[in-house]
Amino acid sequence: MTGMRRIVIVGGGASGVLLAVHLLRHRPDGLIVTLVEKRPELGAGVAYATRHPDHLLNVRASNMSAFPDDPGHFARWLAGTAGTGNCGPDGFAPRRLYRDYLAHLTDPLFLDGQLRRVRGEAVALRDDASGVEVLCRREGGPETALRGDVAVVATGNEGPSLPPEPWRYAGWGGEQERPPIPHDAPVVVIGTGLTMVDRVMWLLHDGHSGPITAVSRHGLMPQAHRPAAAFAVGEVPFGAPVLALTGWLRGRAAAAERAGAGWRAAVDGLRPHTQALWAGLPEAERRRFLRHARPFWDVHRHRIAPQAEARLDEARARGQLRVLAGHVTGFDPCPGGVAVSVKPRGAEGAEVLEAAAVFECRGRAADVTRSENPALQDLLRGGRARPDALGLGLDVTDGCALVDAAGRASDRLFAAGPVTAGTFWEIVAVPDIRQQAARLAGALLAGRAAADAPDREVA
Repeated sequence: MTGMRRIVIVGGGASGVLLAVHLLRHRPDGLIVTLVEKRPELGAGVAYATRHPDHLLNVRASNMSAFPDDPGHFARWLAGTAGTGNCGPDGFAPRRLYRDYLAHLTDPLFLDGQLRRVRGEAVALRDDASGVEVLCRREGGPETALRGDVAVVATGNEGPSLPPEPWRYAGWGGEQERPPIPHDAPVVVIGTGLTMVDRVMWLLHDGHSGPITAVSRHGLMPQAHRPAAAFAVGEVPFGAPVLALTGWLRGRAAAAERAGAGWRAAVDGLRPHTQALWAGLPEAERRRFLRHARPFWDVHRHRIAPQAEARLDEARARGQLRVLAGHVTGFDPCPGGVAVSVKPRGAEGAEVLEAAAVFECRGRAADVTRSENPALQDLLRGGRARPDALGLGLDVTDGCALVDAAGRASDRLFAAGPVTAGTFWEIVAVPDIRQQAARLAGALLAGRAAADAPDREVA
């Protein structure tokens, strides 16, 4: 193990837990892994903190294994665990069960003593020639300094930072109490992606009967999963500009439809290549993708369970749920809530929506420099890390080493999961995160992680 004995992982959501599991999967002698997480439960994070029965996985059980080399692991656990219902390999299990699955993986590691947990929040990271130090703030207790050989930042997804208002509520994951609004009151949801689906499902399950208006720039909602046959996408045009890639994928989707496999098979067939496609795009093309193509890619790539689609379709059919393509231009507090001004797409005038509550469901924060996470802010302020070129997360090498403000790759500080989205793009779903976790764990254990990626000093 070339001297690697202590690894500190900052963040105990799915990304951090999966990395810990891969590091300790074969019980390397002498290795101690410490997870730093302020939430009560490990493996929860944004996605899996929910206990809501209608919040389902957006990936079939057969593709949610923690281990790339054992794809049926989660489905077997699900089949052998009481209280998981009749969800088979092709089904979409409640997301709360995935948190239980991750606990099933970590519990033996805690018993062995190789996995440890600090209940607190990392507020600072330092590195030097002898190792790393992670300063943790414990709730109601003194700050603790953890020493290690390396540290890995796995802080997961963050919602956008917005000014607090009495009518504004987060739509971003976790357990939330019902806002103090009447069940028949009108509400507005900003965003029409996966976070909106969660919020609307929560409202409907809670008995909300009032009108729900969901607003986004294009008014696009996630597509649902359907059974799909395998489809070979053919030669992938790596290095082509976004416009050409879009045209090529549309052509492959049309071919998949003609072959009876369905367009979903073409999108899924591209999945093994998406990180390589992203890596081959220059910065200008990446920006073009984010500006023009991302909403269309997201709703076709990140799909929802058929059960969720059915509930949303029912709400739209009875007129309770309305999806509006437009741009929110302002909020004006009024008696009973707020007036939301929206300029509908293609219209000249504005539409005013009166609401008792506004749920912010815009998805991931778009600028890591505005993160409220103290560990990320400490890294950026101290120059030990820098934003990626697009600001989606921290800049890392292909081997997940943090790149500092001077463009140097660290041999002590690494990152994993959604915080590396600027480098890998498709790194928010378990099938992608587990691959990254397996690669990074192998490299760290072999002591070669920093050597896996070239030095990237700026000119």
